[in-house]
Amino acid sequence: MSQSPPEEASPTAGSVPVVGIGGSAGSLKALQELLAALPEQAGVAFVIVTHHPSGHRSMLPQILRQSCALPVVEAEGDTPLQADHVYIALPDAGEWRLSDGVLVRKETGAREPDGPAPDSGRRKALPHAVDTFFRSLAADRGRHAAAVVLSGTGSDGTLGIKAVKAEGGMVMVQDPDSAEFGGMPKSAIDTNLVDYMLSPGDMGATLIPYLQGLIHRKAPAAGDLLEVSWKTLDRILEQVRERTGNDFSGYKQSTLLRRIERRMHVHRLEDPEEYAEYLRRNPAETDLLFREVIISVTNFFRDPEAWEVLADDLLPERLRAAVAEERAFRAWVIGCATGEEAYSLAILIAECLERLEHAPSVQIFATDVDTMAIETARAGQYPAGIAEDVTEERLARYFVAEQDTYRVNKELRDMVVFAEHNALRDPPFTRLDLITCRNLLIYLERDLQRQLLPLFRYALRPRGLLFLGASESVDKFSGVFAVQNKRWRIYRAQLDEQGHPLPRMPGRRPEAPRGVRPGPAEGQGEAEPSADLARNMEQLLANQFGPPSVLVNDRGEALFFHGRTGRFLEPAHGPAQNQLLEMARPGLRGPLSKALREIAGTSGEEVRRPVHLPTDGESEVVQLEVRMVRHPRALRGFRLVTFRTPGVAQAEGPEEGSEQAPEPAEGEPENRVIELKRELEAAWQDKQVTVEELQGSNEELQSLNEELQSMNEELQSSNEELEVSKEEVESLNEELRSVNAELESRVQELSGVNDDLKNLLDSTELAIVFLDEDLQIKRFTEAARRLISLRPMDAGRPIHELTSELQYEALTEDAEEVLSTLTPKEVEVQSASGHWYLVRLRPYRTTQNQIGGLVCTFQDIQSAKRMEFKEAYFRAIVQTVREPLLVLDPEFRVQYANDGFYRVFGFKPQEVVDRTLFQLGSGQWDHPELRSLLEEVLPTETSFQDFEMTADFGSRGPSRLWLNARQLQRETGEPELILLTMATPDTAHP
Repeated sequence: MSQSPPEEASPTAGSVPVVGIGGSAGSLKALQELLAALPEQAGVAFVIVTHHPSGHRSMLPQILRQSCALPVVEAEGDTPLQADHVYIALPDAGEWRLSDGVLVRKETGAREPDGPAPDSGRRKALPHAVDTFFRSLAADRGRHAAAVVLSGTGSDGTLGIKAVKAEGGMVMVQDPDSAEFGGMPKSAIDTNLVDYMLSPGDMGATLIPYLQGLIHRKAPAAGDLLEVSWKTLDRILEQVRERTGNDFSGYKQSTLLRRIERRMHVHRLEDPEEYAEYLRRNPAETDLLFREVIISVTNFFRDPEAWEVLADDLLPERLRAAVAEERAFRAWVIGCATGEEAYSLAILIAECLERLEHAPSVQIFATDVDTMAIETARAGQYPAGIAEDVTEERLARYFVAEQDTYRVNKELRDMVVFAEHNALRDPPFTRLDLITCRNLLIYLERDLQRQLLPLFRYALRPRGLLFLGASESVDKFSGVFAVQNKRWRIYRAQLDEQGHPLPRMPGRRPEAPRGVRPGPAEGQGEAEPSADLARNMEQLLANQFGPPSVLVNDRGEALFFHGRTGRFLEPAHGPAQNQLLEMARPGLRGPLSKALREIAGTSGEEVRRPVHLPTDGESEVVQLEVRMVRHPRALRGFRLVTFRTPGVAQAEGPEEGSEQAPEPAEGEPENRVIELKRELEAAWQDKQVTVEELQGSNEELQSLNEELQSMNEELQSSNEELEVSKEEVESLNEELRSVNAELESRVQELSGVNDDLKNLLDSTELAIVFLDEDLQIKRFTEAARRLISLRPMDAGRPIHELTSELQYEALTEDAEEVLSTLTPKEVEVQSASGHWYLVRLRPYRTTQNQIGGLVCTFQDIQSAKRMEFKEAYFRAIVQTVREPLLVLDPEFRVQYANDGFYRVFGFKPQEVVDRTLFQLGSGQWDHPELRSLLEEVLPTETSFQDFEMTADFGSRGPSRLWLNARQLQRETGEPELILLTMATPDTAHP
């Protein structure tokens, strides 16, 4: 029976729910759609874990920031999670785990705080970052965890969602029809543990309300469970019992109520009665609730130290005991779920057998109530994530790689028999050396625990082993079980006071009537004396009067023997085997084989026929019966082979249509009897010849089959190589898609920057030409086409081959000089029409500071040249005037003084230019009335004439002056100037 995990202490109220999002490198589009639909405030933290090409710097954070309203953070080192943030955990050179709300990065193979030391044999080639994070998410957040599996190849995430579901979390998967790569979503869906299957854009509308409902509801604790009336709970359990045939009334109430509550939360139902009605209308929901209660938490070698303790001494001791007693080693794995625990035990046994000189045959019975889990276990195919739990050596020895999965090899699969079986209801397996029941008792009420433990003791051989879970114990049955290892709950069956095993089958609790919750049985769960007497009486009658019988599976393997079958069966020569036909005595094999084929090939329930079996030189008629078992449920599909002797057959009466052995009638001549015996002997000899020929044919077929198997192994090896190559190609394809998506994003950014630069250059109307290192045209602006005859197809042509309007013959020589010296150069040149340009030649430097050619800019300086000509013209005129003359700016600084001013007043140019008029000399020009007149010239565009000013200029000039001032008009946009002229007594008019 698969089981639910231990009920963990739920996160405290107010703890942040965490959504783990897993995908491969090809899930970029799905991530963008999912994040784009998230609200800005949800009270939830999101962690994205994807496969990532090793050694490649991912642009995923930058890309997702453009699609998401929430802050997107790339996790580095230990990162505490905050609500309403998106964290991207890139699995470079390590793996990410969640611990106490902190995103922690660990190197591959690093030891967990409470885990075993890293195994050097652990497989590192296949990354399973999503599984690793989901497992830690389940352990850290419990029911406040949600796992989302998006597009991707392989099976990563499948084992992780099992852990999330086991801890009460929620699982959401992208609809494979909307996924670019459907491998990861389909693998998750095949587990039958998915709560929601949606497209990425629709996930937020379901995900956020689900988690916000957890935030607003108080975390459940002892005494704070879902309130459900007995009537409603019985109604729910009755529907599960009718649908699945399993009774959960003996499970702990807390376990049931938590699972029911979670299913109600998935469907957003508040009233348990409403959920009971929902179950009635939706039978499929009953199956989901059934699997919710029995959900498996098993994995390969769970609690590795416990398995090591078992394999060190205890398991080899039981194997050696089986060899000494010349019998098979038998084990029973109860609640095997999907088979990981059963195959873990098989691996340990196989390793122990390699160290023994003589090896017994091994039979491992693995049972569970979940039919789908049993089918998965029989297939023996598991996600590649089991590499986290199984060493590389064991993977290579006991598994076969198939795409992104591992399949258990035939050696182990032949060792284990999986069957649907309910330990609480169906008869147990017996004569066992080992029973493992590691996660069942803790979820059962006390009376069921007291019922199962005596059953385990009955099923075990003397000194047989009982292997329980870390939270389970034998409680009050220490008198029949001795502790072998207290920490890992390994016990040994004890003998009774006389030193003999306990032989009596313990009483079983009768199945509860439907609709009634069974209470604890009286007398510590023991059966009533009358029921025990009746059961012992039935067993006595079966042993005394029941015909010899054998229980056979669909492969013809004998599973159970009843009565004295030695008259009909005997061990075959060679290695021990349990094939019924190989054990059949002469004369029985043919009819038995035919009967088994008939019962398998028809819809009939039973096949009967008389068989003449030679015994001590005589012939004995045996009634052979083969019937298909329909009840009990645990044995459904098996065949029951029965051998009835003439006495038993006559007691029941001959079946209609069956042949009877010929017997001589009264008065029949004796020679007639002799004749019949001779005919019978001849027929027997003919049959023996036929059997020998058939055996010869079988040997030939077996030889041919061995050759075919050899060829098949070679083909399988080739197929494995092809599968590995396919995986590598798929992985490379995903990496290329991821890189391509990032490059597309980068191209879009560069395209935008290029457009901005083009518009910037066009708006400046600068003529620019870019040359490479060979002075060939790389690109140019539109304005450059007015100076140089350039066309789009001229890219790549040397600059000297092009026709130019510029009178610049040395362009090529100057360009070569700048390229060789790396010294910029500026040259003023004139076009054929007389227009002036400033040509700048500068080296073209890349972002890596490498020279990639030249940049040639052609700046129009015609206006500046015109101003130079005007200024030169003006200066020539001014210099011819004898009277002192000054040119002032708006702040009355001297911009220009003519020779007459220097001659009259004896100043030097450095004492005048760029100094204010009022600072010249010793301040003689700082006349209040003059200052007032000058301040009015520019604002009012006025002038003044013949302003007389008297000042002591000493020996430098006259003491009396007549001043004239007016505004000088200049080009638009240039500051206006003031022209100030002076007349001395020598030059003034009378």
